[in-house]
Amino acid sequence: MTLITQITEDRKQAMRDKSELKKTILNFVLAQVKYKKIELQKDPEDTDVVQIIKKEIKAINESISFLEKSDKAQELSEEIEKKTILEAYLPQTLSREKTEEIIKAMITELNISELKTGRWLVMKELKARYSNEIDGAVANDIINGML
Repeated sequence: MTLITQITEDRKQAMRDKSELKKTILNFVLAQVKYKKIELQKDPEDTDVVQIIKKEIKAINESISFLEKSDKAQELSEEIEKKTILEAYLPQTLSREKTEEIIKAMITELNISELKTGRWLVMKELKARYSNEIDGAVANDIINGML
């Protein structure tokens, strides 16, 4: 079952359960998927859908950050619930230790002697090979620690 199919089925279930928040956020994701389909001129793959979800989670995180500073408890709890709903569709990311192993192996593989100047190459390769498996912020933090 593709991710789009799963989201569509979950949206239908949310409508049956009268879960407005879940229905709304899944409708938004499906609308973004339709835009992506028009842009690509073909059905988006699961990796494209994951990128859409990650982008929305990033926006929600910014909203959460803003709402934490203001005194809006109800809106904050809604944003946190939206984030939880969307995170269920993301693939499991690798642990910090496994990410560090991959980075060290990649540095060796790419023959990078000076990490300060070759860092962009490591990040580029990580994104190309492990875009959905590795958290970019964690990878960046590990590389900063190695400098």
